[in-house]
Amino acid sequence: MTQDDLAKSLYVSKRSITNWENSRTTPDIDSLIRLSKLYDISLDDLLLNNSKAVKSIKNQAKLNSMNMYLAFTFITFLAFIFILGTTGLYGDLAKPVLIVSYIGGFSNIVAMVYFLDQINKLENKSEKELIKSAMKWTILGFSLVIIGIIIIVMIKY
Repeated sequence: MTQDDLAKSLYVSKRSITNWENSRTTPDIDSLIRLSKLYDISLDDLLLNNSKAVKSIKNQAKLNSMNMYLAFTFITFLAFIFILGTTGLYGDLAKPVLIVSYIGGFSNIVAMVYFLDQINKLENKSEKELIKSAMKWTILGFSLVIIGIIIIVMIKY
C-alpha cells in the first residue's frame, strides 16, 4: 500500500503519513483506530508495541496544559504589576495590600519560570532557551503594563 492509499484510507494527508513515519508527529486517536481496523491489529498491540506514539501523545497533552497554566500565570502577573504600577494614581494602597501584591507578583514570576522550564523540558530545549523565553515573557508583561499605565495617565490628566 502506498502513502497515498494509506492517507486516503485514514482520511489524512500524505504529508501526515510522512510525518508519522519520520517521528515528527504522531497519529491522533481517530487515525489510530482507523489504522487498527485497516490492518486488523488491536489498539493494545498498536499502542503498546509503538510506545513512541503513546509517549508523544502524553507529552503533547502535558505541553498543552503547561502552556495554559503559563498563560493564566502571565495574566495574573500582569494584574499584579498593573496594581503596583498604578498605586500612586488613585491613592496609595494599604500597606498589607501592597505587601500581598508584591508577594503575589513575585510568586507569579516563580510560577512562570517553573512552567517555562517544564515546557522547555517537554520540547527538549536548553537552559539558555529557558532564560531567553523567561526574559521575553517578562519584558512583554512589563511593556504591556507600562503602555496601560501611560494610557491611564493620558486619560486622567
